[in-house]
Amino acid sequence: MAHLSFILIFFLIYYSYCQQCDQSSDIARFDCYPENDATQEKCLARNCCWRQPFENRNQREKHFSAFHDINVPYCYYPKDFPTYKLQTNEQTEFGQRLRINKSETTYMPHDITDLTVDLIYETEHRFRIRIYDTIYKRYEVPLEVPVITKKANQTDYDVKINSNPFSLLITRKSTGVTLFDSSVSPLIFADQFIKFSTRLSSPYVYGLGEHRQALLIDLTEKWKKLTFWSRDFPPVENTNLYGVHPFHINPEFNRDNSTNFHGQFFLNSNAMDIDLQPLPALTYTTIGGIIDLYIFTGPTIQNVIEQYWDIIGKPIMPPFWSLGFHLCRYGYNSIENMLATVKRMDDANFPYDVQWTDIDAMSSYLDFTYDEKNFHGLPDFVRNLQANGKHYVNIIDPGISSVQSPGSYLPYEEGLRKNIFMKKFNSTELILGKVWPGITAFPDFTNPNATDWWTNISSIFHDIVPFDGMWIDMNEPSSFIDGSSDGCTMNNLDNPPFIPNVLGGSLSSKTLCPSAQQYLSQHYNLHSMFGYFEAKVSNAALKTIRKKRPFVLSRSSFAGSGKFTAHWTGDNRATFDDMYFSIPAILNFNMFGITHVGADICGFGLETTEELCTRWMQLGAFYPFMRNHNDLGQKDQDPGSFSYAAQQSMKQALLMRYSLVPFWYTRHYEAAMLSRTIIQPLFFEYPNDRNTYNIDQQFLIGRALLVSPNLKTETTSINAYIPSDVWYEFPSGIRVEKVGTFINLDAPLSKINVHVRGGFIIPMQIPGDNLIIGRGNPFTLLVVQSQWGNANGNLFWDDGDSIDSIETKTYNYLEFSLMNGTTLRIDALVTNYQDRPMRLELVKILGVNKTVTNVNINGKSYTNFLYNIFDQILLIYGLELDMLTQSIQTIQWTMTN
Repeated sequence: MAHLSFILIFFLIYYSYCQQCDQSSDIARFDCYPENDATQEKCLARNCCWRQPFENRNQREKHFSAFHDINVPYCYYPKDFPTYKLQTNEQTEFGQRLRINKSETTYMPHDITDLTVDLIYETEHRFRIRIYDTIYKRYEVPLEVPVITKKANQTDYDVKINSNPFSLLITRKSTGVTLFDSSVSPLIFADQFIKFSTRLSSPYVYGLGEHRQALLIDLTEKWKKLTFWSRDFPPVENTNLYGVHPFHINPEFNRDNSTNFHGQFFLNSNAMDIDLQPLPALTYTTIGGIIDLYIFTGPTIQNVIEQYWDIIGKPIMPPFWSLGFHLCRYGYNSIENMLATVKRMDDANFPYDVQWTDIDAMSSYLDFTYDEKNFHGLPDFVRNLQANGKHYVNIIDPGISSVQSPGSYLPYEEGLRKNIFMKKFNSTELILGKVWPGITAFPDFTNPNATDWWTNISSIFHDIVPFDGMWIDMNEPSSFIDGSSDGCTMNNLDNPPFIPNVLGGSLSSKTLCPSAQQYLSQHYNLHSMFGYFEAKVSNAALKTIRKKRPFVLSRSSFAGSGKFTAHWTGDNRATFDDMYFSIPAILNFNMFGITHVGADICGFGLETTEELCTRWMQLGAFYPFMRNHNDLGQKDQDPGSFSYAAQQSMKQALLMRYSLVPFWYTRHYEAAMLSRTIIQPLFFEYPNDRNTYNIDQQFLIGRALLVSPNLKTETTSINAYIPSDVWYEFPSGIRVEKVGTFINLDAPLSKINVHVRGGFIIPMQIPGDNLIIGRGNPFTLLVVQSQWGNANGNLFWDDGDSIDSIETKTYNYLEFSLMNGTTLRIDALVTNYQDRPMRLELVKILGVNKTVTNVNINGKSYTNFLYNIFDQILLIYGLELDMLTQSIQTIQWTMTN
């Protein structure tokens, strides 16, 4: 009988195990052992389930046979895994405050059993979930976000709370679609391991940077892990890179075939993994801080972006000159070589605005120095550039040499006096790494003294070399050794119980020890914000030094960095693949609120080719930030170094960019003031057209220009998607007849395909040698009729450099409108910047389908016009019309019946 009882008990235990571990589908498994060394024994020790995936056993789910490439978890959570229960639910001014707890701890050390949950109904379209330790204060991200103390009167979301086990369900009121559902997996909240999951509304995800990946993260048949911990590494796929932006957008496909969108932002700066699976679902795993999750309900893409930027801040308004062409290389090696490059560019008549130098121009790679032997005369070189309307930007790395002779290196000695360098754990001793100048100390830009120190040493160097902008590189922060020159501690900050899937397998890999002490907290918490705080301090320093609008370019970034800095995508390579990946990168960073963004044109590493560089210069002419830059040891790749034919193709693209600068500049104004992306994917404008959802080899500038580059070697045509709308070739003005489908476009090496959309008016300007010289040139208007004969546009114009021109309204703002296909109206709404006339020279109207017989300007007959009946283009030229002299001006034309 005892033997039978044992068998019965074993059977009951086994039956209970099977019941709790039963999953009808692999895609519903949530990984209980994400470390690389999972075994059945280790899994069961966590009280989790261990089973081989179905498709590996009997191909039960052939549709998902690709799962084995991403490792469907063998170890997953059972249905009865210990988790939290709701204890109290208190109504508050901001919404609700819950207390949740659990009686059993789980597998990670220092499991926190008593938690508080704040449900904050911030606005009609924004909901915030905060979960934190009830008893002990924990690190929270020092990002300045709105503090809401009063609950929104109305919301377009419903919140449901499940008490046992505790979970939250957020749905859209109008459709019932799930926006957040944490019931799919247990909540785990330990001191250095926080994990929670949500069901997604669809298997399509956008965002989650910085990673090298396609624009669309399609989970239809894929599992994917993305890791967040800023790291200096050339962009490759499946690796954590320079920046951290845990924000994503998820479309909702409604029954009526319409599409809504919502977004989530996990405000957490600790190392984390985000796992995505085709349930579809998403799991956040972080090793510090709290759960601080925003849900943005849209319902449009533009609404989601606005709601996100309301939290992190709107992008900076860049100086006008920074919209021009920038040229740099690592390896000029001497001022003579740089002068030769400038001469090549000038002799070939390339428009060109900004010259840069890399670390080879420094003395012994020391910040705030220049090599007086190889770059003798650099100060005069810079002043000569500036006298001719150009600008200069130099590189600054955060590592400050700590081994120079006493009294010889002010940045280090001033830093010691100001006490702004990072320290070892529980010590007054500096933590030292190794970068280009050798052994270095690292500034703590969270220290209140850091701004004065950085401003002072920058100002002293600016008195010698009057730079116009700051390029802050290596600020992940990067080090050539792991941890420090003395290694790291053995404590739990340097050796946490769980490490996300970071490159190198260690948090200190090619950076500082996580235990290093900063003013606000340990580096463990602040590492991924190093670039954010350096950009903030650099921005403030430039304002003080130059008394003008700052230009900062940062490699590392965090959510909100766009308030202070531009960004480039890092050390890419001269390949066609790298050129393609630059497009989803700039699209993502526009979503992340860093709109002044670009990639190293022609490639940084490896040696470029004339074909690749020509194609890339054509594409780069339509990046918001346009810089050609390459690496030490590679041949020159400035446009003037190529054949005459290649130069002409590059110049054509540059002239297109420069002619469009008024349009570009106005887009930056709208980004800074109205939360509008500058570069965007096609689905932003065509959300109900599923063909656009995975297009990332084309993009839109604003809402009006469609750019379709050739990204393939040795090809002379491309297959491009032309959305169902009115489109014309730019700049020819020829109408595209076939829309709403993929079409083949001629794309010889001399051409990049750009199309302009009906319904828009594009302000343009005749280009000069650079943007400063060309500022006084006449304007033109490209008027592109919609199918209903109307169009709209606008123009923002100021001095391009003042810090407060927007705040003081020292600018001009004009709106343009086409009505009934016959009347163009110019409304000068703000005219406070009267430095010089804004002369309109030419108006080009596309889509004029009847012969024009006469033109009137402000009611007076005007004879300087041409009508092309074949292409249906009307040109009104020689206008000399000052757009500021009257608040309303009109240009009218009469057509035959």
